[in-house]
Amino acid sequence: MVQNDGDTWSSDDTFRVLIASDIHLGHLENDAVRGEDSFIAFEEVLSLAVQYDVDLVLLGGDLFDHAKPSPSCMFKCTQILRKYCLGDKPVSVEVLSDQLDNFSRAVNYEDPNLNVSYPVLSIHGNHDDPVGQHGVSSLDILSISGLVNYFGRCSDYSRVRIAPVLLRKGRSRLALYGLSHIKDQRLARLFLEKKVEMELVDDSGEWFNMLVLHQNRADRGPHNFIPENVLPSFLDLVVWGHEHDSQVFAAKDVKRENENFLVVQPGSTVATSLAAGEALPKHCVLLQLHQKEYIVTPLPLKTVRPFIFKTVVLSEENLDQEDVNEKEKVQSLLTEKVNEAIKEAEILHSGDPKQPLLPLVRLSVFFQHEGQDFNRVRFCQNFNGLVANPKDILIMKREKKFRERKERIDESSDVDIGGAAAEAADVESLLRAYYAAQPAERRLAVLSVRAVTEAVRDFTLKRDDDVFRRVLDAHRQRAVDLLLQSSAETVDEVDEQLKTCKEALDAADEESLRTVIAAAATAAATATKAAAATKKSESILLSSDEEASPSTRARGRGARGGRTRARGRGAGRGARAVSPPAPAPVERRSTPRRSAAQKTSSWLQALTSERTTRRRRDSSDIEISDD
Repeated sequence: MVQNDGDTWSSDDTFRVLIASDIHLGHLENDAVRGEDSFIAFEEVLSLAVQYDVDLVLLGGDLFDHAKPSPSCMFKCTQILRKYCLGDKPVSVEVLSDQLDNFSRAVNYEDPNLNVSYPVLSIHGNHDDPVGQHGVSSLDILSISGLVNYFGRCSDYSRVRIAPVLLRKGRSRLALYGLSHIKDQRLARLFLEKKVEMELVDDSGEWFNMLVLHQNRADRGPHNFIPENVLPSFLDLVVWGHEHDSQVFAAKDVKRENENFLVVQPGSTVATSLAAGEALPKHCVLLQLHQKEYIVTPLPLKTVRPFIFKTVVLSEENLDQEDVNEKEKVQSLLTEKVNEAIKEAEILHSGDPKQPLLPLVRLSVFFQHEGQDFNRVRFCQNFNGLVANPKDILIMKREKKFRERKERIDESSDVDIGGAAAEAADVESLLRAYYAAQPAERRLAVLSVRAVTEAVRDFTLKRDDDVFRRVLDAHRQRAVDLLLQSSAETVDEVDEQLKTCKEALDAADEESLRTVIAAAATAAATATKAAAATKKSESILLSSDEEASPSTRARGRGARGGRTRARGRGAGRGARAVSPPAPAPVERRSTPRRSAAQKTSSWLQALTSERTTRRRRDSSDIEISDD
């Protein structure tokens, strides 16, 4: 057990907080080899909380890997929390602030119906943020069940107000500020506009001010991360979630005037991607706080699956480029590198019986020319049963100095999506890079790139299966409404109107874009329901502004019966039956509804046909003479 700072720190006045982040429960839970990794690491974190007899467990977001965790994932999480956090040990931390304001309910260890020994406080991250009806997060479910104290949620994105959770233990006072995940572009803009407010308790200096947030810390482009210098200077310590590489160093200090705060970045407890940062040792953190003095102690995790990441540059290896068997030499070299990585992983075995034995191995290989590339799937099959990720051991990339640079992109050429994927920080960045690399003739003409990337994000992280239909319906409805309101008649005019519509959506801020899409999607759904209702009613009754056809009127007036009566009279008089004269055609009245229908059907169909014919003519290499 970690001891206090000599005899000067009384245990009655010292906070002991275990800090972890990015647990990602349920990551690859259906994988036969790696499915239990996230749960094993989470159980070790909570076992360390019991071992060091902490007062609080603080989580920095992304407890779950998906916004809608599977029932099996939720069951295992609940099982682990109940095993380690419930008990009869009294909690000696007192909450001084308004608990309803902080947690939306009373803190769980003060609930007379629960016995909590190790209370868990958590914000949400981008993987477990509120989704669906009423914006319920998976943490809300754990909170209402009394297992987690969920705080730091923001409901007003036009101005963020952060009220601290005020905690007291003996003579030590802790003001804990929580800021759950907000999209980085939006939060960066709010900081820039001075619309993020953190309520300062007082200026007496008796409070230790700590912030836990879940945002990009590394620079991933303009306004796509949160710089440390925008955070208020009165903070003493910042716990930074979302970044997966562990950057925790032992520290013992007290903040002095005009000094910056200390940043603690616990990193993830499980490797969710085969990147270099994930191969660093995994930690959680023990924080000991006595009034304004603190000690930060990294606690290495011993049940994490070993991960070895290597970079191989073939131009720096001793390869004979003129050899006809160059591919075989490359494969032999990489086989040797993988075997070396497997041996290195054996050194990382901690001896803990729960630690998985099969290692993760990733080789990032830079090759010079196509003659050095080969069948990677067949190569990786040689390591089945030796590594935990036999399907994706290799990632092959062309060396930048040997990459072919074309002066122009041919219409038939493909975009180097592999290079874009290697440099992209997330799926949204990858999609934006892909569309930006397309030639002008192949870029999206109607759909907004931003709307598409947001839809992909919601589909992958929030499992919103209906998001693509809503976005496509909204764009189609908005384009049709714009064309009907415009005076466009030719194909070029229609193209210009659609281009203007797309540029307006791309230039709109995030809130305006979501509002426009929601309104257009609602209008599209209403139009679809109205069309279905009209079709159903027309199958039973005629429309009110349609005249019955002559044949319909004849059948309705008993035409068959009239012919029978005429035939009967003629037979009695010996006269030939005469057919009644055909009724004169009825002139159809022009109504506003009929005019709009004609414009939306024939006019738009003609434009669509003309655009299709024009595209086919442009793509053809055969010239047709006028005669």
